[in-house]
Amino acid sequence: MSAKSFLKCLATLLLVTLSPFLRALPEDRNQPIEIEADEAMRDDARGLTVYEGNVVITQGTILIRADKVSIFGDGRQVKRVVGEGRPAHYEQVPEAGKPPVVARARTISYELGAEKIILTRDASLNQEEATLTGERIEYDLRQEIIRAQGGKDNQRIRMVIPPNQQGGD
Repeated sequence: MSAKSFLKCLATLLLVTLSPFLRALPEDRNQPIEIEADEAMRDDARGLTVYEGNVVITQGTILIRADKVSIFGDGRQVKRVVGEGRPAHYEQVPEAGKPPVVARARTISYELGAEKIILTRDASLNQEEATLTGERIEYDLRQEIIRAQGGKDNQRIRMVIPPNQQGGD
């Protein structure tokens, strides 16, 4: 297999494997959002709400666990949601009957306007035994582009593709 074919195959595999990370079950959007935390603070002037202390957010099959979640916006429009933890944890069932997609990182940021999810510091993304790890994983929803980066000290990204997801050529 040529390098070009390999890269094309890898890019396709990444999209197939990881794109469900951002697809929700239609029922999820229609469910109430429930937030539990030890404390909360709202700053209307800055458009900031912060939940701290064992934060748990659920909406349908979506589950977020973090030490701290900050929600940035103006008025009633949310612009960005940032979860921080050791690690912060996000999971969601992409399709009925499928196992959840699980993301972990010290910081998980969802930029609503740019339609991007960014996992930073000790980032990992798992679905159906496929795993992508690195210092930073960014998924651009609009362009359907996934970028993964290693970190300092020559840290590299790592992708593990189970045999049942490896395509033949």
